[in-house]
Amino acid sequence: EAQRFVAFRGRVQLRVAAQTSKCIGAGVDELGVGAGAAGPRFPVLLHTACVGDRGEPSASFDMPEGGQGAIRLSLHSDLCLTIGAGAGEVAAAAAAAVTPFEAGAPVSLQPCVEGSPGQQFIAPRALYGSAFVGVNLGGWLVLEEWMWVEEMEHKGVHDEWSLVQKFGGPDNEAAKEIMHKHWDTFLTEEHLDMLARFGATHVRIPLGYWIFDSVYDKSDGFVAGGEFYLARAIRWLKARRMKAVLDLHALPGAQAIDDGFTGRRYPDAMFFHEAHHFERGKQAVEALVDLTLKYEADEATSGVVMGIELLNEPNHKYWEGELSISSFYKEMVPRVRKRLPANDYMVLLSFMDSPHVPTAQWLADQRERDPENFAGVVYDAHLYHLFGDNTAPWGPDMDKCKTCCRDTHLLEGMWSRGVPVVIGEYSMSTGFAGWEEDGFERLHLEDQLSVWNTTLAVVGSFTWNFRILLMETHPDKYKEWSVLDLISSGYLPEEGVYASNLTHRCASIHHMLEQECPAFDENTFWTTPCEWQRRVSAEP
Repeated sequence: EAQRFVAFRGRVQLRVAAQTSKCIGAGVDELGVGAGAAGPRFPVLLHTACVGDRGEPSASFDMPEGGQGAIRLSLHSDLCLTIGAGAGEVAAAAAAAVTPFEAGAPVSLQPCVEGSPGQQFIAPRALYGSAFVGVNLGGWLVLEEWMWVEEMEHKGVHDEWSLVQKFGGPDNEAAKEIMHKHWDTFLTEEHLDMLARFGATHVRIPLGYWIFDSVYDKSDGFVAGGEFYLARAIRWLKARRMKAVLDLHALPGAQAIDDGFTGRRYPDAMFFHEAHHFERGKQAVEALVDLTLKYEADEATSGVVMGIELLNEPNHKYWEGELSISSFYKEMVPRVRKRLPANDYMVLLSFMDSPHVPTAQWLADQRERDPENFAGVVYDAHLYHLFGDNTAPWGPDMDKCKTCCRDTHLLEGMWSRGVPVVIGEYSMSTGFAGWEEDGFERLHLEDQLSVWNTTLAVVGSFTWNFRILLMETHPDKYKEWSVLDLISSGYLPEEGVYASNLTHRCASIHHMLEQECPAFDENTFWTTPCEWQRRVSAEP
């Protein structure tokens, strides 16, 4: 029992399983490096009372990415859990590649040394078998009208292309000014600090094909220059030990029908109609790989990008054919894998069908037939209680039923076939005003994260979105989509992820799920209603 611990992924407390009020922490009085006759002093490890559910920095640790590696003290990330060796011995052992400990050796906090055997740990399966917590940085490098209400939606500007045209086109100084100002201010270091404090360890960054110099064409009608701000953000993320997925969100000619996230709305998904657009899309993927390798080669940006997404939310009616989703993936995944190895990079694939069974089976088949290229290829599922799934009358119980009973079965096509999943988008929004009810958003977040965390195929999740540019005259419009505004307005706690109980699916009602959830299976459609099956005891 003394060797069993309870922990969450990312920044964690290590609670003793037999006495969960007790945590492993650093001796507060010893914090800091003090010179003395015996040389530098480092924090001592103590078995002490836990402070809150999330843990204070002196009693919490940053777990290794991927579940194996160094475990760092949150308060001083240059200090690692170390078996048996002092600072000098750790460095010497790393250099000599020898094991610096034996049975019964003490565990202490020592300066982190890359590759030290005494600082390499494997996190518990329950900790890293499920989901990292991430946030989308949408509305930044690809504009969407509803995410910038004052300048776009309120003025009838329906996509980024239209905004640029309104200000005179990509060569006009007014268009350049409004775009560069937006890129410069929409995402700041302070925003990333808030997200990290909240518990986000990863971000998904939507990109338009026009961000790549090798693909950009002025005649497309977009302003160039966004990559400068992307590189700056990657440096900021590295400073905070956060990871990123670069998502090819908008393709030439649009991969979806009449949707602003493609950069320019088209009445049809012309990406799948014209070979010229399709080929430029392949060039954009290659350019995304080039950019990823460029960041990895630069010490200031290395180690941040851990995955790329080839095609966001394509219209699924174009699944098969010569110019199709499936043909695009079959060609581009092997091309990507030749340059981005599976050990270092995930590749996310979006399908946009429901139920997910046919495409989950397709990906399972590809992984079996071509394991070398399809290793580390992950199914990107977007799961909203909106866009047709928000039928009246609404109530908090309805969303809780969907989240706690139905949504895991929307993913069953993947987990039953061993296909890894990332929830690339989900939301705090319900489509109704009830989100403002006291405590609803906090529990809604906890419930959703707990489902991702306890569904074994789920690798991680990204909520949509980190921020919305709200109107001063209507400050609550779209607020429930903005994590930062929900935090600043008190709807979510500042350390929302750390304050959540993710050990069980919907922990607050976990005891009733087996009895009161309706029956679903892998063929459940994403708008299938959910009503609790209340079990009433018979009268004596």
